Amino acid sequence: MPSSQLFAVNNLGRVFGLSTDEACWRELDYLGIEFKRLSAHESVLWALGGDHQVYVYVYGSSVPIRVCEESYENQRWNPIEGFTGVLLPSDRANFSSADGLTSRVLSTITLPTLAWSWESPWHLHYTHEGQALEKEGWTYAIDFPRTYTAEKRWNSCVRRRKWVRYRRYVALDTWSAVPPIHQDATEEPFIDVSVGGGEVPGEDPDRLMVWAVTALGRVMVRDGVDGSCPEGCRWTHIPTPPDMDVTSVCVGRSGRVWAVTWDGKVIVRMGVNRDCPVGNGWVVVEPPEGSRLQQVAVGVQAVWAVTRDHRVWFRRGLEGSDSATSYNSIMGTSWLMMVGSLNSVSMGPNDQVWGVSSEDTLVLVRTGVTPSELAGRTWKPISLPITTCESPSNSGQSSSASPQSSVSGAGKVTSPDTTAPEDINLEGVEKVLAGLSVKDSVEEEEGKMKEQQEDENISGKAEEKTDGALQDESLAPPQSMVESVDSPSIEIKYPEDCSSLESSGMSDHAGEYVASLLASQSSPVNDLKATPGEPSELEDGTTQKSAEQQHFSPNTKEWIESRLRHASSTSSQGSLGPLRGEVGALREEGPIFNLLPVEDDHLWMWVTGGGCWIKANNMPKWFVSEGSPVHSSEPWRVNVLQRLRQRHEEQIEPFSGSVADFAFVYEEAVEGSSWAISGQCRWWASKQWVPASVELVMVGSRRSQVKDATLLLHYSLSTPAVEEISIGSILLVALCVDSSVGRSLVALYHPNYPLKPKTLSFSTETEAEEWLNHIALACKTFRGHKKRPSQYAVWGLTAQGNLYFHDKYLTEEELRLEARVSHKELPVSEGATSAVLLLDRGFRPGCFVSVLVEIHERAEQFHVNLQTGRGTDCNIAIHINPRFSKKVAILNTKKKGVWGQEEKQGLMNITPGRHCDVSVMCDDDDFKLSIDEQYWCSFKHRLPPSAITHVAVRGDVTITNVTYNHGAGESQLTDWYWRGVGGHFKRVESGACGVTWAISYDFHVYIYTGEEEGGLCKGSITSESGDRLLSDTRHMYVWENQRWNPVTGFTHRGLPTDRNTWSDQTGRHHRPKESIRLPSRHWSWTSEWCVDYHTPGGVDKEGWQYATDFPFNYHGHRYVTDLVRRRRWFRKCRITTSGPWRQMEKVALIDISVSPMCASDGTVPVWGVSVTGEVVVRLGVLLDCHQGDSWILVPAECPMMSVNAGVHSHSVWAVSKDGRAHLRLGVTPGIPQGTQWVNVDSPGHPLVEVASGAGAVWGLDRAGNLHRRTNVLPLFPEGTGWELVCGEVISFSVDTIGSLWAVLESYNTENGSVQGVMVRRVGITPSCPIGTGWQHTLGTGWSAVCARMSVPSTVSIPDATD
Repeated sequence: MPSSQLFAVNNLGRVFGLSTDEACWRELDYLGIEFKRLSAHESVLWALGGDHQVYVYVYGSSVPIRVCEESYENQRWNPIEGFTGVLLPSDRANFSSADGLTSRVLSTITLPTLAWSWESPWHLHYTHEGQALEKEGWTYAIDFPRTYTAEKRWNSCVRRRKWVRYRRYVALDTWSAVPPIHQDATEEPFIDVSVGGGEVPGEDPDRLMVWAVTALGRVMVRDGVDGSCPEGCRWTHIPTPPDMDVTSVCVGRSGRVWAVTWDGKVIVRMGVNRDCPVGNGWVVVEPPEGSRLQQVAVGVQAVWAVTRDHRVWFRRGLEGSDSATSYNSIMGTSWLMMVGSLNSVSMGPNDQVWGVSSEDTLVLVRTGVTPSELAGRTWKPISLPITTCESPSNSGQSSSASPQSSVSGAGKVTSPDTTAPEDINLEGVEKVLAGLSVKDSVEEEEGKMKEQQEDENISGKAEEKTDGALQDESLAPPQSMVESVDSPSIEIKYPEDCSSLESSGMSDHAGEYVASLLASQSSPVNDLKATPGEPSELEDGTTQKSAEQQHFSPNTKEWIESRLRHASSTSSQGSLGPLRGEVGALREEGPIFNLLPVEDDHLWMWVTGGGCWIKANNMPKWFVSEGSPVHSSEPWRVNVLQRLRQRHEEQIEPFSGSVADFAFVYEEAVEGSSWAISGQCRWWASKQWVPASVELVMVGSRRSQVKDATLLLHYSLSTPAVEEISIGSILLVALCVDSSVGRSLVALYHPNYPLKPKTLSFSTETEAEEWLNHIALACKTFRGHKKRPSQYAVWGLTAQGNLYFHDKYLTEEELRLEARVSHKELPVSEGATSAVLLLDRGFRPGCFVSVLVEIHERAEQFHVNLQTGRGTDCNIAIHINPRFSKKVAILNTKKKGVWGQEEKQGLMNITPGRHCDVSVMCDDDDFKLSIDEQYWCSFKHRLPPSAITHVAVRGDVTITNVTYNHGAGESQLTDWYWRGVGGHFKRVESGACGVTWAISYDFHVYIYTGEEEGGLCKGSITSESGDRLLSDTRHMYVWENQRWNPVTGFTHRGLPTDRNTWSDQTGRHHRPKESIRLPSRHWSWTSEWCVDYHTPGGVDKEGWQYATDFPFNYHGHRYVTDLVRRRRWFRKCRITTSGPWRQMEKVALIDISVSPMCASDGTVPVWGVSVTGEVVVRLGVLLDCHQGDSWILVPAECPMMSVNAGVHSHSVWAVSKDGRAHLRLGVTPGIPQGTQWVNVDSPGHPLVEVASGAGAVWGLDRAGNLHRRTNVLPLFPEGTGWELVCGEVISFSVDTIGSLWAVLESYNTENGSVQGVMVRRVGITPSCPIGTGWQHTLGTGWSAVCARMSVPSTVSIPDATD
């Protein structure tokens, strides 16, 4: 590795290097260890790991690091036995060092760390002072210690021979752990480390100085660090002045040592020289007035510092070590404040300065640093591309390696080339774990419940997610209710005082039921601890049996009506209501997805330039020249100028004509106007955020249509660059507000990258929302989408509650506009002889491009390239090069600057002096080439056509026209355009006649009006749109964790391996209440933090849940074996937004389903489940009256949690609270409510949702597994069993032809796993009814999907080509 390297650490703890010979950050191999700080030298890199231990990285070289271990075997002669190993008491040991002072038994000489490996076993050394020895290798002498000879003499009373063994340092170009101070590494962890030396006067240049600071404030020095021992030998404590505990230390190359204390002062080590490398005393240096120092960087003749308020200081008056003779020359004279704000600072070999900006966390370099001007001139950012490791190194390490996995015992370092199987007793570990498991299970067993408890412990991991086990299905259900076909119609009465809706949860039956809905799904420990034969008591003292009777007994009509009223805003509403698509009972807090799968942002946290040599007059080529010209010959600029000239000719010049002509032209100018919006943002390029200017240019046409629209981004990354994004290629626009870092992101999903959007970052939410609405409006206007969606639309909800839809049925006008979007002429300047044009939708199979050129009379050659970029150094997928002098056309490919094998074709009709139309169509296996609409030849794919982004034309031609078609009417899901709708919901359902209902997080019911919406992110309404003000309430949760100890009882002080005191539900992430922020500016807090007494699994009077350990099954009563406890805190927040939705009556529903078929009277039945578990049907829903007129109750023997209405009879399914499926029989167009329920068993795990379509029945259980019902027949619609399809499903939907849609919790791609992906099942055939795989759509972060209606073959779809 070159010595001229700059290193930096990002916010993920990854280490990157930047060579002076390159213009790209390259990540060092990641082995599962994250780092906090770095300190570099020419050949070595020391670092502080995330586990607060010290690591070293040694650069590999052609000269290995080898050390020879020696041991001398000593013997003495006696008259009886001759030479023997029995020595005199005053003699040296049998095996010793060369001087005999140290015993060196061969078996005791081991490797210092696992970073070393033996090259060979012990063997004899057969030379002595250049003389060969006998085969046994002995040398003789009169006595110890004397001069040894190779010859045995008469007076030789002692002899010795040398055993040698070489060891090699094998941990090159990888990280290895440095042995800690104590055997227990956690006893005194490190908080800083620094490496220096190499230029100490008189000292060996190979000798380095490594100083470190521990968490106790002690300063430690690593002894013996040199070229033959890169990690050193031992740690030595250096005392500091009293009450001067140190927080950081820095060592210069000349031996200067400066340290910062806890109170912000500096202490300087004095007397550091060749004879005393650790110095002999400390001198205090006061910090700048009114400031406390945080870190210092020491050079040869300069010292820089950063204070805790991020100000930068330069120390004046220092001299080099050779000339430093006084205290002032060593400590300096005064501080000088510099311009800038830094988080950290570092110095290089020639006093070059580096830093990390505190404002935007960019790596900065100080320009103008010279020996005569050590303070330099200005700070300059380094914005360069970043190359990361695709995956952790597989060289001796697993992909899930951790810092602990690289350390085997105290000071034992694993290396890629060394294994120590003897250190790992897998069999013993398994026995210990088995013993612990048996011990825990025995402690938790009671009486006759032993076997049942052991079986349930097997599924402990899955039950941890649910915080409760599944209800015993062997329990007998309540007595069936008498059902009648003529169920009573319900006229709902609502209280006049709306404030009653905010009543306390203690007096609200709906809130109690919703709480019990999940509380009943308790841990098996709860069920086992209850006394057999006794019903468990509820909080109000009533028994569970009486509570169930209260739910199931319809005493009066008024009571039933009250059950449909809206539930109060209790603490349980945010997590209760096991809604479809949430796997609610298993994950009561709902899935938390990142809406945008943006790669981890590289925020630089630390930089070190200790081994980076640069000069002020010869800086590396890392920076963009400030005087870089912007070429005005770029195609997009030429196009804009051409349009401006055209506008001038149409709007200015006609003013000299008649009045009539003036009026006509004036009207055209108004309707055909163009406009542009510009602003500033940050653009995600080369795995980092770079400053950019963004511009949305729209060109209008007659009748207010948008003729063309382009999004332009100008940024600099090593060189100036322009990103052109056609509005026609943007298929989904999404907004994500990351409140933790204060960043508002706008994602633009492109068909070429359906799961990895192009992302813009704005400084404020308001600005991001404005640009989101601008781009979304441009996309919708460009496609001419103005009408409400049809009944064939596919609806999708994101985890943030945002709503989108794609309409599979388009009108004739919309199809023509879609055809216009797919088939367009690319902008070419008049008379242009060369052009590089963007193919904004890529060049997948089905696409084609046509280039019409006029060949010059004396033309020699021209070429048409389909390439992967704009520059001349990019890859070329196909190179079409007619050469008229040789009367041949060359076809070829260029990859990484190397041309492939040429293919030659005849010129056909390509001749100079005439027009020629060259067309290229992409097929699955090759390119099809045509000349003047006549087939010419084909060219096999050598590069993937999906990588093509541009078409380039150059040579002796004049370009007349370039036409591009990305394939109109393609059926690929990644080509679908998704249109956003304002609102915030948890559930959306659409069905026959386009009836669309939605449920908010607080269980309000909304009806889609279909009116023109004002935008995706609106907190107010306008007169131009049909939006209405909407509001919704959600709950934020944190968990408080405690462990019991015999002295203090339950306390926040836990074991080192325990979860944090405040965490999320899983316990993996630290989540204090103070860190919880509102999702966006439209949200506001409506309560303070409160203990949640409705936590699933039950709680005690203080809200605690108990368990044997983390993470086991939790229950609400403490037992003797319970050593940990937790409780959930919640806080309510409310969003105010707007959208084309009208709130229905104050009815609380936890699930809805709009029937895909109409009743006999033309109405559309809408099924629903109230918060109290009753199934109801809405009647009177018509095409022009989507709200309907009345509810009708569908009695059931047990409370339900979800319902689904299918297409045909026997297709209404529901799922009860205990996870059983129920089929409604007798559902016909004349009797939409059906006649009776039939129970259907669950597939092992309790179900949360069942849906049907085209004779197929699918079910989703609480573990996220999707199943298909087998043997479903018209005469036996309930089927016979369940067949597993796949796992990790959080929502699904089935349309009228049986197409299965779903949202997957995770979806594996080439770049890793993506969360919340909407997919459609493929490969469903009679022979394979469960299908073969998934086909994904655009976007990520989806949480629910609704695709109920499919376009039937009887519906005539207009032809886009008409």
